Amino acid sequence: MEFTVNENDKEQSNSNTEDGKVNLIKPINRDTVHRICSGQVVLSLAIAMKELAENSIDAGATRIDIRLVEYGSELLEVADNGSGVLKDNFEALTLKHFTSKIQKFSDLETIGTLGFRGEALSSLCALSDLVIITKHSTADFATKISYDRNGKIIEQAITAREQGTTVILKKLFSTLPVRRKEFMKNLKRDYNKMCQLLYAYCLVSKRIKFSCTNLTNKGSKSTVVATDGHETVRENVINIFGAKQISTLIDVELTIPDEPILTEYGMKLATGEEIPFTFEFLISSVVHGSGRSTTDRQFYYINSRPCEPSKIIKLVNEIYKQFNFGQYPFVFLNVMTKSSLVDVNVTPDKRQVFIENEKILLATLKSSLLEAFKTFPSTYKMQNMDISQMLATGVKIERGVKRCITESSIKKGSILQKFKKRSKTEGNSPLASFELITEKEETGFDNKLVDSDIEEEADQKLEILVDIACKLSTENKSEKIVENVTDTEDIEICLDEPTKKISSTKSVTLKLSVDDIKISLNKNSTDNEQKVKVRFRTKLIPENNKDAEEELEKQISKSDFGKMEILGQFNLGFIVVKLNNDLFIVDQHATDEKYNFEQLQMNTVIDSQVLVNPKPLELTAGNETLLMENCEVFKKNGFVFKIDDKAPSTKKVALAAIPISKNCVFGKDDIDEMLFMLQDSSHTMCRPSRIRAMFASRACRKSVMIGKHLSKTDMRRLIDHMGEIDQPWNCPHGRPTMRHLINLDLLQECV
Repeated sequence: MEFTVNENDKEQSNSNTEDGKVNLIKPINRDTVHRICSGQVVLSLAIAMKELAENSIDAGATRIDIRLVEYGSELLEVADNGSGVLKDNFEALTLKHFTSKIQKFSDLETIGTLGFRGEALSSLCALSDLVIITKHSTADFATKISYDRNGKIIEQAITAREQGTTVILKKLFSTLPVRRKEFMKNLKRDYNKMCQLLYAYCLVSKRIKFSCTNLTNKGSKSTVVATDGHETVRENVINIFGAKQISTLIDVELTIPDEPILTEYGMKLATGEEIPFTFEFLISSVVHGSGRSTTDRQFYYINSRPCEPSKIIKLVNEIYKQFNFGQYPFVFLNVMTKSSLVDVNVTPDKRQVFIENEKILLATLKSSLLEAFKTFPSTYKMQNMDISQMLATGVKIERGVKRCITESSIKKGSILQKFKKRSKTEGNSPLASFELITEKEETGFDNKLVDSDIEEEADQKLEILVDIACKLSTENKSEKIVENVTDTEDIEICLDEPTKKISSTKSVTLKLSVDDIKISLNKNSTDNEQKVKVRFRTKLIPENNKDAEEELEKQISKSDFGKMEILGQFNLGFIVVKLNNDLFIVDQHATDEKYNFEQLQMNTVIDSQVLVNPKPLELTAGNETLLMENCEVFKKNGFVFKIDDKAPSTKKVALAAIPISKNCVFGKDDIDEMLFMLQDSSHTMCRPSRIRAMFASRACRKSVMIGKHLSKTDMRRLIDHMGEIDQPWNCPHGRPTMRHLINLDLLQECV
């Protein structure tokens, strides 16, 4: 056998040998392996809950009670009425890879349980303080067992409990300080993810009662979910999400894919060949209003195991979008097939699976969905949009256009030509679109608007701009008034590197020493420091907008906007600024619109219209708790709720007032959208999409328009405002606010 050793390894080996030490390959001790691997099995609060709930389901429980303290950061407890644990299994219960579910690898082909690796309890021992209370059906009393970090019993005591098992985790991730800190930082987000995963088990589990409660440190107790152990999925949906949700769902029956769909997936089915799958499939109707604004209620299973089959998820949503473009569906899809056709041993959390004959499954799902949706119309009702009178009176509906986008062919080789914007019609009108700002500038604000029938040609003025900017950079910003500018020849230059003079060279033979090389290297490093540093390389074309934004965000900080020098206003629509030797152009309307939009987002409190009869909201227990914790955020958006703390879970909240708007009717969909956003950032100000659109329209109307003359003070104010915005690179409607033009050092030797 041959081994290849690189030079670095040889040097390291030699150095170790010289020090008298040799790095031999040795096994890692078992305790270290245990701690390393445990952190890879249980990654979050949701996974910890999932592993314990699966153990309860595998134990044949018909009731599973989950209790959390301070959203799971202090305590997570899962209790069931399953078969319990025999006394002979107490020691093996928390040992790595000890399980009663499989004995050999081939057992995976007929696996009928959710767990099978024997890793969960062992990993939880290493990550938290674990206590188990259990009573087997054959035992006379229950036993409370405490385990150490390695899964070994440190204490046993007799206690009272009915048949079943309770697993208690205290201070999850306390042994991993960095992960514990991250867990506490995102506690509400992890808690909501745990609730979402719990809903998946509540929906698919038949004849099993689930309950989940959370107790905060302040003493308030809330119910996350409480089911009644129904025998059908539809009843479980009503139990968890309410009767309104089930009224929007339809059943999807299995349909054999036809020839075109099979051809699309490159598959063929022989005559009489059976599909190796069956499924239970509920999905939202495609009638507009039946779907949801987010994907928060989509649940996928393989053999009743919750999972995330990415291709199936993408297919279902794409087909639904063909019929209802503006919404996402509620989905419950449980694919049943032979265990031998599924590989569940892919990831530690078992959420990713591989399926044999996956293309046949995808083709079948597509065919079944198209068959289920074909009877629904692809239309939706129009609200508050009475256009009959406008059509009768012949009113013309127009939308204002602030600037025209012209297309012209650009000659290669001319740096000036790259920035020219030619109008569609040639005119001989004199230009007054660019004004050089001097220290003696008059104060005041000119509100004159540019006459719309005057088309301006900016070629000559742009040449003035480049000429002035270059002179300012070399003559210490001395004040100059430019008049009677003569024609300037096109300048040919490469933007990627500074120009270099061509000089003759002479060949000389030299005798070099080490000192000579050092001197040469020092000289080269000094020369390199004097070279032009090109920070912006993205081309000014629409296709590169994203790259340009990333480049600006990387190179320009908030403080840089205050350092920018105002050169002037170009074409009564753009502000030209200079930072060091880089020249930028700023859209005066877009940048003011973005600032105004952010101010509206942050400070506006929307007026409300009180409802005569408060409308009950059928929320999940988790969303209900989230809403009550963020009432102030909803109030700023115009939503006011009536809360009855004594009412049962999911029945506590009623909508008492809604936002007022001339053109929109706000309601449950907007509340759901806000709840989805608040799951990741509770107590953070957020706005539903329709309110953001309303703010964008208001910000646009109140902003500085194209064609308005600005004083130096006005331009300074707009540029300074950009430094107060987190993302100042685009206006709310998507137009860029600022772009880099050129580094003036690249023109020094050419102008």
